[in-house]
Amino acid sequence: MKLHLLRHAIAVPRGTPGTPDEKRPLTKEGIEKMNRAAPGLAGILGEPDLILTSPLPRALETARIAARVLNAEHRVEKTDALLPGRPPQDLYDALSKYSKARNVLLVGHEPDLGRLASALLGLKGGALPLKKGGLCRIDVD
Repeated sequence: MKLHLLRHAIAVPRGTPGTPDEKRPLTKEGIEKMNRAAPGLAGILGEPDLILTSPLPRALETARIAARVLNAEHRVEKTDALLPGRPPQDLYDALSKYSKARNVLLVGHEPDLGRLASALLGLKGGALPLKKGGLCRIDVD
């Protein structure tokens, strides 16, 4: 399985008055940058079998932008396994339901995606940092 880990694009800053963390959307700049970067995803990903995303607005918006460019709007599925602070096992369990998928895009948050990348790569002591809108691919059996 080709796992593509995509951190959500630039969102309204944490602590913004009137915007709780779980409701933070992308900023105008975040939307614009993701729209500009998204065509490059097609060259890297090809056509994903599945797009799993955190249900939080900033990740869901990022996933929808990517899905539109990848002609995969019908393949977007929300999962609580990609919410911030969830243990990696939750995501492994969620992915096990899609054992036939070969090309999967995961859209979520830091530091969780970085920790997932480090765990999948067998790295110890930290997380592989992903910038906002950053992508990495890891092939797993």
